[in-house]
Amino acid sequence: MSQQTSGRTTEVRTDIQGLRAIAVGIVVIFHFVPAALPGGYVGVDVFFVISGFLITTHLLREMNTTSRINLPRFWARRARRLLPAALLVLALTVGAVWLFVPTGFKPDFLAQVAASALYGQNWMLADQAVDYLAAEAQASPVQHYWSLSTEEQFYIVWPLLMVLALWIASRAKRARPVRSVGFVIGAVAVLSFGWSVWQTAFDPAAAYFVTTTRAWEFALGGLTALAVVSRPALFAAIPEQVRSVLAWLGIGGIFLSALVYTGETPFPGYTALLPVLATVAVIIAHDPSPAWSPRRLLAVRPMQWLGDVSYSVYLWHFPLIILAPFVLRRTVNPIDLLVITALTLLLAWASKEWVEDPVRIGITSSWRPRITFAATAAAMGAVVVVTIGGIGAADEQVKVSQQKLATLVESNEPCFGAAALEPGSGCVVEPDTVAVPDPALVDKSPERCITNTRDDELKVCEYGVEKEDADQVIALVGDSHTEQWLSAMMHTAEKRNWHVTVLTKASCPFIGVPRDEPEKSDAEVATLVDTCTTWNDEAKAYLDEHTEIDTVVTSAKSSNPVEAEDGESWQETAIDSYEERWSELPEHISSIIAVRDTPRMNSDVLSCVTANGKRAGEECARSVDDAFSEDPLAEAAEQSTDSRVSLIDMSEYFIVDEQVPPVIGGVLAFRDTHHISWVYSSTLAAPFGDKIDEVVETAAA
Repeated sequence: MSQQTSGRTTEVRTDIQGLRAIAVGIVVIFHFVPAALPGGYVGVDVFFVISGFLITTHLLREMNTTSRINLPRFWARRARRLLPAALLVLALTVGAVWLFVPTGFKPDFLAQVAASALYGQNWMLADQAVDYLAAEAQASPVQHYWSLSTEEQFYIVWPLLMVLALWIASRAKRARPVRSVGFVIGAVAVLSFGWSVWQTAFDPAAAYFVTTTRAWEFALGGLTALAVVSRPALFAAIPEQVRSVLAWLGIGGIFLSALVYTGETPFPGYTALLPVLATVAVIIAHDPSPAWSPRRLLAVRPMQWLGDVSYSVYLWHFPLIILAPFVLRRTVNPIDLLVITALTLLLAWASKEWVEDPVRIGITSSWRPRITFAATAAAMGAVVVVTIGGIGAADEQVKVSQQKLATLVESNEPCFGAAALEPGSGCVVEPDTVAVPDPALVDKSPERCITNTRDDELKVCEYGVEKEDADQVIALVGDSHTEQWLSAMMHTAEKRNWHVTVLTKASCPFIGVPRDEPEKSDAEVATLVDTCTTWNDEAKAYLDEHTEIDTVVTSAKSSNPVEAEDGESWQETAIDSYEERWSELPEHISSIIAVRDTPRMNSDVLSCVTANGKRAGEECARSVDDAFSEDPLAEAAEQSTDSRVSLIDMSEYFIVDEQVPPVIGGVLAFRDTHHISWVYSSTLAAPFGDKIDEVVETAAA
């Protein structure tokens, strides 16, 4: 979200300043009130095009003047312009995270600060985006640095490509530099756009962040600059009325995409063409003069001021909105949003006046590039070193907290967690205490065993007593709603002389029909189907081969659809397919236990618990009718004619007075909207084990 003047002059294009104001405005609205502009994320794409246009214009003019590009000077200018304010915000964010953020969030938040200081944040987020276990992770206060990282990578690579174009021109007979530049930029645009469309279809979560899917946006800005610089008369000849229409269409296209695009829109890919081409249209229009043109709108003083501080606004707004609930210890309200907006503008103005401009045009502007690079490296290094030290300390805090939780779970204190719901316990189900674990630690399970959504590896984990010594050898098989019972199984296995084998894969039930996801792209569904089918085949083969296994325990997320047979709902197909899969299991498996799915909470359950503290059980509860849905796996078990199949229903351990509270017996029962927490799962060890024993004993009778 950087600024750059045209060429070496101090002239500032008012239309581009106005575009900056629009871009940062829709981004801030999107982050503060997402429902108002669900596609406000396209403001980042507007910035990318502007950067591509202005930087390419600058480099082309330098090429035309000197027949070369001074790389050290260019990079030094970029460093002086962008890094001081960015590193200041990062440094202050580190302090705020340490002071106000719960322990569990600190390691990830600080790691993202370090990645941001090194301008590799977008690649870190791309890696995390494909992690199913982090799908509902709390946004960090520097998550917005992904776009700054993308821009910085552009600033490093782009002048090198221009130098490459000059080299090609010098080696090719009759080749003009401008044609070589056009060839190189055009190649980047075509290749990047093709890759963007492909990766957005096959891996949309990662595609959103990576530089390779965004390079074409910079390149289109660069091609626009090339056309304007090399053919100025052609663009000057465009009638003013046409310019006006073009400008209005461009502004309209930006707002249209901000209004109609949502989080479900495949992006960037081909859908990014609308805001990108709309931005190009406004740039080409270049301040049309008719009174009905958008020139006056873009040139008004507030728009120009906001465009001038847009970089700082972008830097400050996200840490403020993310950290505010931690500082206030409650969710933000409309008044808070107004205060945060005012504070954002104030800090943006202050950092522009006292940090950005003094470094950019003050005494440091005369520094030799090597001095600038040394100062930059020192500043970045200082932030990274401090942050890494903080990560180490935060990790130790997390370990201590986990040890305390483990000790608390092992103590089997009466009225703790599920024990509070035991008949005749006399416990207060919703005690006037802050829930444990803290929402920031709720997903920090000391033990996980699950294959990710994108992999088909059959991960096998073993718990309890040795197989040869076990009274029961149990296989826990299914998706993440099966794996959520791991903690319960671990805490009861040795006491009951069980050996437990875990075979689970995220978003992949143990079933013989392909998965489906109507809201995902065909490419994503194809990957899901391929990996899930392979995993299912391997899991089935494992159960066939391991004759020591006598019991299978399985569950599944009840709302995950499968590919429906003709004339059937997906639920009907799933019911039949579960029965068929169970009937295929070998005879040495004497008990097949289906576990009814656990309730689903509101999407903001963890933030609600954080905001409401001791009142979370009451304020964040969900009605039974809303929390439980039709469960094909449970229905299959209920209607199965296979004598080996039984159903376990643990719903009674989640319901209090026809409500499903997120906090039960002082324990935070859910780690996200649809998985139970490892601590609550641990407190269910006794009743869950009792139900399994009852089924096995009945089958043996």
